[in-house]
Amino acid sequence: MIPAHWLTPDWQPHPRVRACVTTRIGDHSPPPWAGFNLGANCRDEPSRVEAARVFVHQALGTAHAPAWLTQVHGALVVDAEDEAREADGVVTHDSGRPCVVLTADCLPVLLARVDGSAVGALHAGWRGLLNGILEAGAARLAPQGEALSAWLGPAICARCYQVDDPIRDAFLSRDTDAAVGFVADGPGHWRMDLVALARLRLAAAGVTDVHGGDYCTHCRADLFYSFRHEGQTGRFATLIWLNN
Repeated sequence: MIPAHWLTPDWQPHPRVRACVTTRIGDHSPPPWAGFNLGANCRDEPSRVEAARVFVHQALGTAHAPAWLTQVHGALVVDAEDEAREADGVVTHDSGRPCVVLTADCLPVLLARVDGSAVGALHAGWRGLLNGILEAGAARLAPQGEALSAWLGPAICARCYQVDDPIRDAFLSRDTDAAVGFVADGPGHWRMDLVALARLRLAAAGVTDVHGGDYCTHCRADLFYSFRHEGQTGRFATLIWLNN
């Protein structure tokens, strides 16, 4: 059974689609990962991480364990059934096989075919957004332009996320409309809006039914892990799967 303190998106693109977001609430890991760390590359004890991941699978009650990725801030999307999982996106057409990404300020994006035939999870930090992870995920799930719906999970908000000129310049060099995602914040610095940029990229990929984007990891570091807020910290999971 999914714990009451996990987040269940108010989003139902199809009756088969299920989704949830874990929180940091728990007692699997001590400080600085305090709570329920699911990240294997955070210097936490591997046995604690594995125990937390087993707990997630048991809570979901799915036939298969979540398809955990080794995330590299790229734009590669793999199938959940693949053994090679060094990627930042994962998709499936199978029931009971959860797709999952881990974050601690980057934007987790869930995609679902509105006909209920496929779902995916994408890890969209600024590098992934810049390099096309959302477009790659949409292309894998809707190769013939099938209708998709998206949900944007907890990520650092524009009020809390300052970047410098080179990052903004990189986005504007790809798309001048990306200026909507940046607000000046002193000489050479900008407040970056991951949610606004994700919506822009999704629209360009033909995905206009977009929900979520309401939680800030930095503002709610009591509930979610935030790298910008804490430095060394854990990772929480955003998951999506298909019921039978």
